[in-house]
Amino acid sequence: MVNVNNTGLQGDAHLIQVKGGKTILIDAGYRGPARDQLIPYLLGKKIKLIDVVFITHPHRDHYEGVSEIIKSGIKIGEIYFNIPDKKLCDKEIPWGCSYKEVASYHDTFRQQGIPVHRGMQGQKFDLGGGAKLSLLYAFDGVTTPVGATDVNDLSFVILLKYQNHKVLFTGDINKAIGGYLADKVDNISAGLLKVPHHGTESVAPNRFFERVNPQYAFIPAPTRLWCSKRSKRIRNWFSRNAIPVYVNGYSGHVEVELNDNSIRIDAEPFLDSYCDKYASVQ
Repeated sequence: MVNVNNTGLQGDAHLIQVKGGKTILIDAGYRGPARDQLIPYLLGKKIKLIDVVFITHPHRDHYEGVSEIIKSGIKIGEIYFNIPDKKLCDKEIPWGCSYKEVASYHDTFRQQGIPVHRGMQGQKFDLGGGAKLSLLYAFDGVTTPVGATDVNDLSFVILLKYQNHKVLFTGDINKAIGGYLADKVDNISAGLLKVPHHGTESVAPNRFFERVNPQYAFIPAPTRLWCSKRSKRIRNWFSRNAIPVYVNGYSGHVEVELNDNSIRIDAEPFLDSYCDKYASVQ
């Protein structure tokens, strides 16, 4: 979980490197944090090629940074990025979804010679080295099992399987799709969970977390957001269930290494008491 939350803005960027296999990036944050944090991180890892980039949904804090990757000289093999319904997207211009801008990014990627594909529910990807990635869910926001949704509920829900481990990436899914997944499907359990929508109040309901039943949780958010009232319900759920939580704004970059039956996390878990200290200096 690359820290693209250092400026106080929220954003997602998740790098997957498979030994003997492919390099994958799920989301890329806003342009500025991508330039200042994501690109140096990738270059520090000596990454010259990202085989596949998945942009979970068309909000700027998830897709803008891809343009900075291209500028940096790092090559991209292909991109999965769905163009949203125009009316649905333009309702959320103040929150970072502009149909015109999304279409422009699509055009720019293709002009750079990068294939851009539509992500479809059920797609499977062999990452090599024994790792498999599945696009579990990808709704269009118009014809969904719960009717029309907002842009966040367009998010790809991606499952990574490696040896005995499962990692669930959830984009920004909200209550509508989060509730549907909790109530109607049986393939969302995972030991490691990327918490949806930066851990804020409109995120999936608690029964979604119960169904996933994670051992560890990862929140791409600045500390001020995770410690705010907007995240209280989610904070309390993980605290009550004694599940270690890792927050970019607190820990910086969070690296996870999966081997056989072991999980190594190179970061300190978030302490609830820090929110008390944080609130005292606001």
